[in-house]
Amino acid sequence: MNSSTYHSLIDDTLTYVKALLPESGKPKKRALPKVQKAAPQPPQIKPAAPEKKKIEKPSFKLESHSAPSSEPNVGMKKLLMEIAPELFLHEGPPSDARARRINEAWKEKRDTPTIPILIQGRAYRSFVVNIAKAIDSTFGTCRLIEVEPKKKWDLFFKSPNLKLIIAPDNLIFSSRELLPFYKENPQEKRRTLGDIPLLLLPDLSLYYKDPYLKRSLWNVITQNLLPLS
Repeated sequence: MNSSTYHSLIDDTLTYVKALLPESGKPKKRALPKVQKAAPQPPQIKPAAPEKKKIEKPSFKLESHSAPSSEPNVGMKKLLMEIAPELFLHEGPPSDARARRINEAWKEKRDTPTIPILIQGRAYRSFVVNIAKAIDSTFGTCRLIEVEPKKKWDLFFKSPNLKLIIAPDNLIFSSRELLPFYKENPQEKRRTLGDIPLLLLPDLSLYYKDPYLKRSLWNVITQNLLPLS
């Protein structure tokens, strides 16, 4: 076999081998399995959240109510009058003034002297003070009591401490608080405030004009207090 034939055989062999090989002598790539793409899903629309209802807070408004009528129920009043006509129906709550006065009665009893001298104002006060001192040192507790409208005179005259009340006559007869308690018994020649014996003094200015009247006044006071001591 000459060289040309040899070379020709070599060429034919190479050509045959090349024909068996992949193109361009490169190994064929293994085809990867095709992955089927999932069909595109339509976009999911989330349901809208339910709207929250606004809860309105109840608004409270203070309103001034008119005072309840003091008029009683007409029908009830008529019925009560038919059932018990002798009963008195109060149109309003009864006053507690009497109860409060009774509750404070102990103060009047505690502060009441045995022989009070009633006085009002500053006129002739020093003279009356001397009389009170003389009585206090001789017969019993004596003190000046100022006449004033707010004093509970009804409770004052009920005090068990009282033995005799001394007062100027013009003070008793000019006082709207004291005059309702004044009593006089001409037959017995007895005067009282409530149930307490009363010694009336004449105009106090007279005792400044005549000193002899002071001695006379003391004798009268002694005559009234001795039977009570």
